[in-house]
Amino acid sequence: MAVGQASMVTTASAEDVLAFIMDVEAYQAVDPRLKTITWVRRSPGETVFRFRPRLMGMPGPRTTQRVVLTAGRRVDIIPVPSPMDRIVLFAGLLECVEEDGLVRVHRRLEFRFARPLSWLLDPLMRRWLAKDVPAELARLKAHLEATT
Repeated sequence: MAVGQASMVTTASAEDVLAFIMDVEAYQAVDPRLKTITWVRRSPGETVFRFRPRLMGMPGPRTTQRVVLTAGRRVDIIPVPSPMDRIVLFAGLLECVEEDGLVRVHRRLEFRFARPLSWLLDPLMRRWLAKDVPAELARLKAHLEATT
């Protein structure tokens, strides 16, 4: 399993952070992994979208994901089941906790590759995610604090 996680503190409200990530087209500004978005469907508390990710600098296969909001607290990113699940499983979250008038934002991305791919890809993804997730949060903080 390859996990990348990071935290940051922002002056933006939890609602602003969560609303921004729910707007996947706007979130592309801080997350270059969201390379090409094909379509987006929104309903209260949920965004479903199809896109082609960019991972470790390379285009990935088209995938469909659900972004599910727990109001004021977090979003969970869950892939819509597909044949790719036999090769890789993905889960992500962005969680907000208010602390002393600020908001601590925690981001976690998790990839589970099937064997024997995991032997090769897990270490590569771990190293990449260790840099990529903190960089994403730095861009998120800069964007949120410039617009609020």
